[in-house]
Amino acid sequence: MGLFDKKKKEENIEVADTDVTSNVETGRRFSVIIDGITTMLDGNGSIITGKLTGKIAKGDKVFVCMPASKPIECEVQAVEATEDGRSSIVEVAEDTQVSLQLTLPDDAQIKKYAVVTNIEPQEKINPRVSIENPALAGIINGLTTYAQDNAFHGTVAYWASHAHFLTPIKMDQEPEVNEQGVSVIKKDTKIGFYMLKSTIKLTGAPENQDNMVLPLFTDWDALRRWTGLADEGTKIHTQILSFQDVYAMLKRGNAYAGIAINPFNKIPCTLPIPYLDTIVGTPGYQAEFGSKDGAAQGNVHEQKIPAGQKILLGVPKECEENEAIRGKLVEYGQSHDDIKSISFLTKVEEETKAVRHLVVLEFPEGYDKEEMKGHMEAIYQELRPLAREIQAIEYALKGAIPAVDNVIQQHSDKMLIYTA
Repeated sequence: MGLFDKKKKEENIEVADTDVTSNVETGRRFSVIIDGITTMLDGNGSIITGKLTGKIAKGDKVFVCMPASKPIECEVQAVEATEDGRSSIVEVAEDTQVSLQLTLPDDAQIKKYAVVTNIEPQEKINPRVSIENPALAGIINGLTTYAQDNAFHGTVAYWASHAHFLTPIKMDQEPEVNEQGVSVIKKDTKIGFYMLKSTIKLTGAPENQDNMVLPLFTDWDALRRWTGLADEGTKIHTQILSFQDVYAMLKRGNAYAGIAINPFNKIPCTLPIPYLDTIVGTPGYQAEFGSKDGAAQGNVHEQKIPAGQKILLGVPKECEENEAIRGKLVEYGQSHDDIKSISFLTKVEEETKAVRHLVVLEFPEGYDKEEMKGHMEAIYQELRPLAREIQAIEYALKGAIPAVDNVIQQHSDKMLIYTA
């Protein structure tokens, strides 16, 4: 185990500590990976079969999670479990192959490798509530059983790329608690990210280096399995990182050979960087999150105005959405001391009437271009949930387009929203 020290830069600034509220009422966790669906003879409902991890009971409220679908909330009506090679109807089953009868809607289309869990999926991240990724936590329990099936790996990739992880950190100064009761890392805090040495050789790792991985956790239950992480009674600080945060961090350095999800669970999930590259390189991922190399693409790209093209630049209108975007840009600039200024404009193409947000960034002279692209992508991930009326976001670098610089200078009181 080691630490990778750096100043707080692209990572989230909110800290989730051990005093957050759990949404697991009983402390009992279970998941079933569905590998078979059978329609009942009378046509009234379906029986699903799969691998159970944990303890399930008749009458449990559960959620059926499938990629790109809203979770289906239902109840366990009956449980059939396999013990010593024999199947029987039971009230409770634990860590075995099961068949379940659920109160599913008539129009429910359950797919192979759906995950049944008693942990409610989270639509939004709340730093005051425990992070939960029940579908990802459940699906990786099937790695030893379904590893040869590409469809299974596609499901793992989907849930991993949509996850928000916990990772423990060390800081050289304690965070502050804001008026909402959320711990916030102070500017210029040095953060230490932990490293674990992989016991297996990871694809793509340099021959002369240890295979170090970034430990990530789907929930606090998985994190607490890391015995010896902190002295008894010591608060564990963590950061919440999206998959996009993690990938950008790994690609900007060579400290890590990959990630380890729930490394202290019975079945850990270790993914080397080439596996992550494959996830990010899929058309579905790029359409939803952006390009493979971290450069902005599609709705997000560095603006280079073609010769002869007429554009109109203006101050974004006053509305709640744009105010939230301004606030997020200012927050990002304050959190990254390598950004000298940020300007926020509205761009309209005179010919097509297309309206876009234009974010103009200023970096120190000689700043690395790949780092610039990383900031563009990170900012896009921050703004994407806020953008509604105008979803297209473009970038320009201060000094690259004189016409843009002139407009900002003339309206600096409204367009120049952050300076270091």
